[in-house]
Amino acid sequence: MRAGVKYCGGCRASYDRKAEAELAEKAAPGVSFSGAVEGGRYDALLAVCGCGSRCADLSPYDADRIIYISEPGGAAEAAEAITATTEGKE
Repeated sequence: MRAGVKYCGGCRASYDRKAEAELAEKAAPGVSFSGAVEGGRYDALLAVCGCGSRCADLSPYDADRIIYISEPGGAAEAAEAITATTEGKE
């Protein structure tokens, strides 16, 4: 169960993106999170965007599913989606 984390550039960040991503990681036990690496393969890619435009370029990443956090309070929903995506994967 592997999840990559990709932060947007932060040009219009309206909340603490790092804190929200950390909450999502804590709420998804059994999932291995790491910074997304270009060309990397992931069960899920957590795209942490500072606003609703979600303009981060995710094309260099290969993931079964992309899950976004783009507002404060999005960590719980993101963790649930990541856990559902990665169930049964090693």
